[in-house]
Amino acid sequence: MPAVEAVDLTLAYGSRTVLSGVSLSFGTDAGVIGLAGPNGSGKSTFLKACLGLLPVRGGTLRLFGEQPGSRAFRDKLRLVGWAPQQKAPGALRLSVSELVGLVTTDQDAVEEALETAGIADLAHRPTQELSGGQLQRASIARALAGKPRLLLLDEPTTHLDRDSRRSVIALLEKLAGEHHVAMVMVSHDAEALSLCDRYFAFADGQVREARREELELDLE
Repeated sequence: MPAVEAVDLTLAYGSRTVLSGVSLSFGTDAGVIGLAGPNGSGKSTFLKACLGLLPVRGGTLRLFGEQPGSRAFRDKLRLVGWAPQQKAPGALRLSVSELVGLVTTDQDAVEEALETAGIADLAHRPTQELSGGQLQRASIARALAGKPRLLLLDEPTTHLDRDSRRSVIALLEKLAGEHHVAMVMVSHDAEALSLCDRYFAFADGQVREARREELELDLE
């Protein structure tokens, strides 16, 4: 059974169609999947639809065999970890441990996720005091704490300085290699996308499987 399967999928915001006639599929044995393309081409929109955050306008979309909106789909969401685009912490003062623990009541799983993300020493630090790279690692740790079979990452290296970006990429490489976590990553970052095993190119409302050399990437 594919982890994600789209057949003739159409996604839209109001009257604006973002993706049309998209068909693709991949399983948890696919390694790292890279989603690349210009800003506004529908990459993040597709991830949101996979999570049931955006309704399907046409065609079908299945997550581990279930369509969004059903109780069975909500059960399947437990198999997915989600690390959205990085935002500044809100006014609520949470420690890193509390942030990671938002997805589970299993403290052992929280501690394991913090250790995997390399931020166990920051467990009691308020999220407002983290650097951009530390905050991104905390976001990934939160996604890992539920022990997902599939990890969805939206621009995990955006707005990070060079050292922080490379630190996050090293973490993703470790997850793909040592921990064998299946990942879907939206990115423009050539170094991050070099971790991927398959690529899908988004442009002009369409999606096609592509080779890495065909993608337009940020090289810095």
